[in-house]
Amino acid sequence: MFNLFRFSGNGSGPLILIALLTRALPAAAQVTSLNITSDPGDYVGQGQTYYLTMGNRGNSLFNSWGNQNGGVSIYVFTLYGQYWAMDFAAPNNAQLAPGSYPNATLFPFEAAGVPGFDVFGNGRGCSALTGTFNVLQVAYNGFNNTMSAFDATFEQHCEGATAALRGEIRYNATPPLYLMAPPDEKTPQNQNLTFQVTAVDAQSRHVVLSATGLPAGATFTDLGNNTGTFSWSPSSSQGGAFSATFSGDNQQGNQTTLYLPITVTPPAPVNDDFGSPVVFSSIPSTYSEDATYATPAPDDPWCYGNAQSVWFTYTPQTNIRLEANTFGSGDDTTLSVYTGSRGALTQIACNEDAGGTVQSRVRFDATAGTTYYFMVASPNLPLLTTANLVFNLLQAPPPFTFTPSLDQFGTVSPSTGVVTLQGSVNCSEPAYATLYGEVKQTRGGTPINGYWSAFVPCNGVTPWSATVQSQTVLFHGRSALLFSGGKANVAATASAFDPDTGEYKQVNLSTTVTLRGAN
Repeated sequence: MFNLFRFSGNGSGPLILIALLTRALPAAAQVTSLNITSDPGDYVGQGQTYYLTMGNRGNSLFNSWGNQNGGVSIYVFTLYGQYWAMDFAAPNNAQLAPGSYPNATLFPFEAAGVPGFDVFGNGRGCSALTGTFNVLQVAYNGFNNTMSAFDATFEQHCEGATAALRGEIRYNATPPLYLMAPPDEKTPQNQNLTFQVTAVDAQSRHVVLSATGLPAGATFTDLGNNTGTFSWSPSSSQGGAFSATFSGDNQQGNQTTLYLPITVTPPAPVNDDFGSPVVFSSIPSTYSEDATYATPAPDDPWCYGNAQSVWFTYTPQTNIRLEANTFGSGDDTTLSVYTGSRGALTQIACNEDAGGTVQSRVRFDATAGTTYYFMVASPNLPLLTTANLVFNLLQAPPPFTFTPSLDQFGTVSPSTGVVTLQGSVNCSEPAYATLYGEVKQTRGGTPINGYWSAFVPCNGVTPWSATVQSQTVLFHGRSALLFSGGKANVAATASAFDPDTGEYKQVNLSTTVTLRGAN
């Protein structure tokens, strides 16, 4: 067994087909889904259960193309980092047809007369395998004989192990009977989880529903109308990954099975939702928490992401400049500030990385009596497995200020006409200043000019200088016209950026400078 990431194809490039499974599918609708259950000890599935569909919370993308002479390859990706791939091939490179394919071995290394087969994903695959797959439906279209619909169940054993990986892949399939349930169910300990399992029969026949392998304390009730209700309140001692197996039987020869993963987490933080923030009554204040099991709400706003969001609030009694930061946190954070009400929030500030760190900081002028909401979240997918958060709220220093100046006198070289300008920049915080501009002078009724620039790491009062070479023109057609001693007009733009706070300032300058000769 080894880690791998492998694609198989026919060399002519994949034809990508995408199908969408919605939550309310009518009878005989096309179904696209992947359902896998793994025995303890199975290398590929790691003893877990997986249920992925297009359009569900995993945002799965299903791609398919023919692998060789009528074989089928299907790949499944999710935004949460999962990846699965499946290859199916009939013996002797024949076109796949509905039926059972026993004694399959690793695709594409199967011997003549033997079906080829492989299911791998999330960086794990078999170096040798045995297994069986059953093609329930397969359809090809007229374009390059590519597959347009597919439904197959499978059982795979890596390296001859007893532990198995089982499941079903449907791609644009129209099964006579199938089950639907919310995928990726998650619930905190001591909180009730209830969801519905629905049977869809192509001929609207009655389906008997049942469940096995339920976690201790969970119940499932067949409501008699092709739906059933699962209910469970996991205790404080029940945490981690669980699964349940749901079955449907229309008593007309059609049965179907759905393996559903259920994850039980410790309780979410008390400030997990906008409606229950941690309230600060005074500043400075600090709050530390483990936000690992924080969850986003559908209406959470966006600031470089909104995963694992938690909320804080503060209402100042006087007008004050505030700073909020996550300095001291152990993970990457985003931090944003809002006013308003749920569903109608106005963003005041948003920051991800402050001063080159992975923590965040915002500063803003707050108005007395106005309630400010602070959302701290993770920008990462997949989610952080540890999220040690520190949130700090305090009075901010005054806003960043920047004052540039230009000396009244400059110098000019009589022989080259090179002008040297000088001045200073005054920054209230360490920043980077840029100055650029133009020098103009008139000699004998002829205007001459030159351009200059300077870059200054600014901290307090910092001097700067820049040289200017005139754009050479002929003087009365005989000699170069250069800058010389005397008055010159200088126009400049000066700007500064404080990387620590993200503040930017710009100032325009215009003055007359006296140039003095220099050797």
